[in-house]
Amino acid sequence: MNRKVIYSLVAVAFLFFVTSLIVFLGSQREPETGTQAAPVEAQAEQALPPDRISVKAFYFSERSPVMQPVALELANSAVRADLYRQFVDLLIQEQDNHLAPVPPGLRLRTLYYVETRKMLVLDFNDKLITQFPGGTTAELEFIYFIVDNICFNFDEVKMVKFLVAGNEYSTLGGHIDFENPFYPDFRYLRVD
Repeated sequence: MNRKVIYSLVAVAFLFFVTSLIVFLGSQREPETGTQAAPVEAQAEQALPPDRISVKAFYFSERSPVMQPVALELANSAVRADLYRQFVDLLIQEQDNHLAPVPPGLRLRTLYYVETRKMLVLDFNDKLITQFPGGTTAELEFIYFIVDNICFNFDEVKMVKFLVAGNEYSTLGGHIDFENPFYPDFRYLRVD
């Protein structure tokens, strides 16, 4: 074989390699239309109507010292704070056969998310102080009922801070420091 033929074959092989590489790399890029392939978890959620999302709430029961899971649905919203509010409002409502360790008449006044700290601040009405039954166990049950449920369902929330009527309180019932935010303690949950 002469050199011209060898150089031509090498050039053709090189061009074939480069073209194959470009096609391969181009197929690995994200679509440019703004749509991305949904992760497996999101695909599972899409089984619900687009206006509903599934959450797992955990409630106490008379037979178990840990909270038991209950599947619930929320109205979907593009505003994350609306989802937080719906979820907390649903948690503190009386539920059939599920015990929510909240004082009677408790309502969420407002909430806000502090993104830099990954902290959700919940501001409840004064019933949290005036109607709270007291005791270390009751304080811990209330705190981790709220904190664990929120942090389990909303991955971006790493801690929860409580306010009462817009104010910080040193304690709920005289036992647990209530001024600092709380991190979840999933030992209170029965996760299947």
